[in-house]
Parts: sequence; structure tokens; C-alpha cells
Amino acid sequence: MSSSSIVNSWTEWGQLETICIGTAQGMCYPDETPTYSWHTPRSNIRRYINSVIGPRPRHRIEQAQQQLDNLADLLRAETVRVCNSVDEIFNEDIEQSLKRKRTVITDKSVASPDGLDVKKGKIEVYRPDQFSDEKLRFNYHISTPHFKSQYQYGLSCPRDVLITMGDTVLEAPVCTHTRYFETEYYKPLLYSLWNRDSRMKWLQPPKPTCSPELMFNDTDYREYATQKEVNKSNYADSGYKTNLNENEIAFDAADMIRMGKDVFYKKSASANNQGLHWLRRVFPHLRFHMIHFPSDDSSHLDYGLMPLRPPTSGSEGLVLLNQKFPPLASETKIFTDNDWRPIWAPLGCTTAVAPLSLCSSSFNTNFLSLNDRCIVMEECELPLYHLLHDDLGFDVITCPFRTLLEFGGSIHCVTWDIRRDDSCTDHFPNQDYESECNMDLNHYFDSQILSPEIQFFLLSSSTFMYTYIIVFEEKQRHFIVQNKI
Repeated sequence: MSSSSIVNSWTEWGQLETICIGTAQGMCYPDETPTYSWHTPRSNIRRYINSVIGPRPRHRIEQAQQQLDNLADLLRAETVRVCNSVDEIFNEDIEQSLKRKRTVITDKSVASPDGLDVKKGKIEVYRPDQFSDEKLRFNYHISTPHFKSQYQYGLSCPRDVLITMGDTVLEAPVCTHTRYFETEYYKPLLYSLWNRDSRMKWLQPPKPTCSPELMFNDTDYREYATQKEVNKSNYADSGYKTNLNENEIAFDAADMIRMGKDVFYKKSASANNQGLHWLRRVFPHLRFHMIHFPSDDSSHLDYGLMPLRPPTSGSEGLVLLNQKFPPLASETKIFTDNDWRPIWAPLGCTTAVAPLSLCSSSFNTNFLSLNDRCIVMEECELPLYHLLHDDLGFDVITCPFRTLLEFGGSIHCVTWDIRRDDSCTDHFPNQDYESECNMDLNHYFDSQILSPEIQFFLLSSSTFMYTYIIVFEEKQRHFIVQNKI
């Protein structure tokens, strides 16, 4: 990486130096889209209300903005303190009390609670609204030759629409019409980076039409998904077909996870095979790997597969998997063949979510790595905290972030890496990429998941331990991971 470059990011774990954090200002409940339903009412009121659209309540926006601003302050701080004690907070959205581990910014002028100081270094933080005095709003009508939309989504999750591939910023060709012009709001920041970094490249794939008739198999899919239970067990049997067809190139930036020379790409409701083909042609120096989740066709990869650190001499790499959505055994073999250890993440601290949450309780694994030793995660996810800090030895910084689940994401979703101190390193030298590229993904029916055998042991009235035994039949390897909860 050149010392004069600003834009540089190849991995999810390189030392983070510059980042963009989203904003909740002006956000709306957006119009429904053929891709998937945004805010679906509970089944007992669907006969009265099909969907919820329109401006969000001001107090909800203020709560979300406060959590985003707090995250920005934590990242800008030189040192933070993770409290030793665990207290309890009542979450009104789910009407439950949750235990939490707080993190505060250390200030010599103010007495801080006892805890562990984490000297993380200052990180430069940009916000999408800092380059304009105009108030953000998304409650106006837009129209193209292919669709009309009364309300738009907003700018809470830059990770969905922007991704940095080395020295290149890529605008994602999203297939959701309520996010069609979302990257336009980041143009002042993008031009600022462009004007200051002569090495920066800036790409946008062919912009999709977002036409319900051209891009989607069923224009009534929203009504079907709202009023009936969609059987996801048929996802693998259908050859991993979603309502998004293959007529145009489409993917969200968050459908990818970067790991140096190799990038993993999830087939999902927002990412099709055409998108993978485009990436392979435009970035021939990188290797793009398709990842399928037989029980999960929803968008985005950054809660299903999250790398923690790469292999080094004398130390194996670590990659976290979401046990609720196991990947295919054949597609995770690339990790075990290259000295990566898959680890099953514990379940979230609760299964309850806010009534209009866009995210499930499985988003406990949606965290942000500041480097290969330090992670920022939601403060109530104590099972994950114990795994990362107590068992795996990471520095873990916590912050309140549950309100943002209603706004579309957690800590990884609301950020976009601009600069990390890393490089295009090959962490997967043992693979047959040519054969992988020749696979017919339009007729793909592999459904053999990486299935953990879970044993449950009661240790005491307040402590449990899960032992996950992952058996790779081909090499007869056994990985045992013990997670304190």
C-alpha cells in the first residue's frame, strides 16, 4: 500500500484507519419491492395492514442516530474502557431485560468505571451528511421508465451499496428500487476521496432497471411472501433460485466478504449469478467464490460468514459461522484446506426483535473488526463476547446497537471501510479456481450442509457450555469449540 493512498482495503481484518458510518436522518419505511418485503406486519394483523410505509417516527430516528454517533465516537477515541461488571437494561422494543457489558471512552477528567483499557488508536470517521448543509429526507416520489417509488430507504447502511476492493471503490448494482439512487448521496464523499487520492479507482457496474417485469420472476412475490409462509426448504431443491432472475447484473456490496486475494459472494435475494460473472471479468486479479446457504436465501453475507484473522506461521486462521444458517460442506472445504478453522458462533442473546425490525436475532455475528486482534460488537451479545474474548483472546469493544436492527443492520452493516493497512495477500493457495469458475451455477443442486453435531451440558444453574463438533468426512477432521454462555 502506498503511503500517499487514501483508498485501500483488501480484507475485513486489516488495521482500520478510515471508515464511513451511516446516518439515520430522514429515513422512511420504504415502499415494498419485488425483491423482498421490507416491513411485514405480524400475522394477526395482516388482514388489516399489508405493509408499513412512510416517514419513521422522529424519536426512533433520534434513538438510532444516537447509537450511530456513539459508534463514531468510540472509533475516533484513542483509548476506550470495557467495564468489568455486567449490568442489566430493559429493552422496551422487545419488552425484555437484557444483560450487557458497557464500553466507555476514557477521560482523565472524569472518573471511569473499573475495566479493561483497550488502546485501539484513533480512526478517521466520515459521515454521509457531513459534506452538505441540505437536510436529508427520503419521503419524496421518484420515477424511472421502469418503476415508481413514493418513499426511499435512507443512508443507515453504506456497507450494502459501497465496497472497497483494494484501491477501487465499487458502487453496487442494487436490485431494490427504494435504494436505486442511494449512492448519489455519497458522491460528495467519493469525489473528496477521488480528488485527494490519485491512485483511487471508481467503478459502477451496468445500472439495473429494477423493473418488476424484467428482473423478477414473480411480480406478486411481495403479496405471496406477506400473506403466506414461504417454504425456504425448497431453496436448494430449486437450484438456489430466488425471485431475482438472471436477466441483469445485480448484487449488494454486503453480499461479499473480502479476504485478500479471495472474495466470497453469497447467492441471495439480492445477488445473482450474473453479478458473480461480472466481478470475475472486471477483477481478474482476484478470485470470487460463490457461497450457498441451503436454508437462507436472504440478502447479505456479513452475518453468516465472518473472518476473524488469517493463518500465520504457527497459528491457524479463524472464520466464524452462523449455526442457524450452515453453509455447504463442499464450499467450506477451501477453508480447511488452507489452515482456516471454522467456528460456530453462539446463538444471539434473545430470539425477540422489535415489531418492525428489518433484521433477525441472528445478526449477533454482524460485528466490525478493527484489526486481527480487536472487534467491535453489540453490548448485549454476551455469549459472543465470551467466545471472542474469553476463549479466543480478542480485545472486544462493545456498544449499544439494538435499535439499528429496525433500520436495516448492525455494526458491520452501518460501516464502509475506506482504508485499512493491508494488502492483496493470498490466504487460500490450495484451491482449484479454474474448475470452480467452470461450474454451471444456473443448475446447481448441492444441498449437503456443514452440519455440526451439538451436545449440551449443564454445568451449573447459571453457566452452560455448548460443544460443537464439526466433522469433515473427507479428511476426518474434528474441530471442537467450547463456547461459554
